[in-house]
Amino acid sequence: MADPSTGSGSTVLAAIEPEPSAIDEVLPEVGARPRPRRRVPLTLAVPGVLIALAALSPAAYLLLRAGFSFSLLRDELDGPTTWPLIRNTVALVVTVSVGSAILGIGAAVLIARTTLPLPRLWTVLLTLPLGVPTFVGSYAWVAFSYRYFPDTDLIFGLGGASAILTLTLFPYVFLPTLTALRRLDPAQEEAARSLGHGPVRAFVGVTLPQLRPAIATGVLIISLHMLAEYGAVAMLNYETLTTAIVQRANVLGMPESARALAVVLAVGALVLLAADRLLRGRRAPVRTGTGTPRPPMPWRLGVTTGFWLLLCAAVVVAALAVPLWVTASGLVDHITGAGGDIDWHQLGTALGNTAQWAVAAALVATVCALPVTLMAVRHPGTVSSAVERSTWIAHALPGVIMALSLVYISVHWLYPLYQTPTLLVAGYVVMFLPLAVGAQQVGVAQASVQLDEMSRALGRGPVTTFSRITLPLAAPAIGTGALLVGLDAGKELTTTLLMKPTGEHSLATALWATTDGEVLDFTAASPYGVALLLIGAVPAVLLARSTLRR
Repeated sequence: MADPSTGSGSTVLAAIEPEPSAIDEVLPEVGARPRPRRRVPLTLAVPGVLIALAALSPAAYLLLRAGFSFSLLRDELDGPTTWPLIRNTVALVVTVSVGSAILGIGAAVLIARTTLPLPRLWTVLLTLPLGVPTFVGSYAWVAFSYRYFPDTDLIFGLGGASAILTLTLFPYVFLPTLTALRRLDPAQEEAARSLGHGPVRAFVGVTLPQLRPAIATGVLIISLHMLAEYGAVAMLNYETLTTAIVQRANVLGMPESARALAVVLAVGALVLLAADRLLRGRRAPVRTGTGTPRPPMPWRLGVTTGFWLLLCAAVVVAALAVPLWVTASGLVDHITGAGGDIDWHQLGTALGNTAQWAVAAALVATVCALPVTLMAVRHPGTVSSAVERSTWIAHALPGVIMALSLVYISVHWLYPLYQTPTLLVAGYVVMFLPLAVGAQQVGVAQASVQLDEMSRALGRGPVTTFSRITLPLAAPAIGTGALLVGLDAGKELTTTLLMKPTGEHSLATALWATTDGEVLDFTAASPYGVALLLIGAVPAVLLARSTLRR
């Protein structure tokens, strides 16, 4: 599941199109003969298919586990609560996805295409919300509301959940859109303006269509995450399919009913993947700026500069300042003695576990993603596409289903792994593998296939070619994917709650345990909240800096 805290897919940067060759730039539509597809070598096909099967294992658990039947699924769909839950889930997916797209695209355009002061600072500040787990943001807003506005309930329900989750997740659209804008050659937009089009019309007609893949990837990550979100929506009293699944599996003792509803979520994920293909459309020829490094002519904000600065500041305050204020206030209470002593040993242990499990997940996911990436980029086709798309399914399933499936597999066939960090890391890898795959696709696609062919023509083998040509060129993107996996694994809550070794805690589960899912008093949880924000800020800042270098 995309963690209740986090977060989705091919990664934040996955949709940025690879740079075309010089011939593609000059003659994008002059009938140049397409490069023939090469057969997928077994050295890639075998591990790629095995990884795809592993990624599909939670979905297979839903259908093959004893006790499930399609008649049960039909009965669930006929139940009085199922369709309201589906409508609530769809409403949340749509509102958060649309809100994140508007906020992310708007912020990217402001920074990359206008005279907004301090663009580098705003890039970092608008990326930092990625380091705020969604359930921590929800905790903070609920605690803030209880403390300062006890008679209002505006933050609850669809409106509150949509606003808070949008503020946390919009960087998944902001980062790839900003990177794409900085890579595009401004000549096309300037040509449209020279023909009499205004800046907005030229941008919408020429530039925005070229940003469609970047926007689509961010929206897909967010929408799949919304299907699986639990911690934040439970805290904000908004019922979705995921909250119903967790309740039926953990509270009501109805695992078959929970699996039937999870099948509905899996079907929803397939619908979103199909919609993503439609949103991307046919790949249009895109010329990037490697040959013209000059920046585009910025739009002058003039007297409206102050308004846009205030708007950016308001977003940063809502997304970052409130969580920081609430957690810091609780920490001050601890330091001054009003909140009791901090259990430094438990805090340090939870911090160490979080870092260890997240780093392990990032490294394993990076290695597992490589054959999938190379199949998708170097050997496109039906099989490669099916393998790559398979990695997305688990990203939309609730963490409780992910945990139950892996526990079932470990108990029946891999018992030594039961309740071990190894099994937990495997769960992280299955959930967040698309983030690594998507990032790697960008880097491998930018490492031109002609370079590989020249190396092979000089007698170099495939391993040498990859290690000396492709890998160095793709290394920044591979690092980006690893950062994204580590960031989301460090924030994950639901699967960690169910699969962590007995007696062990991550920062997320320790925070949840201190509050027992309630926000009557955030003071006890504040040390873990502060630690989560600090540890999440490190990869978020690195991601922002990598965007600034592009």
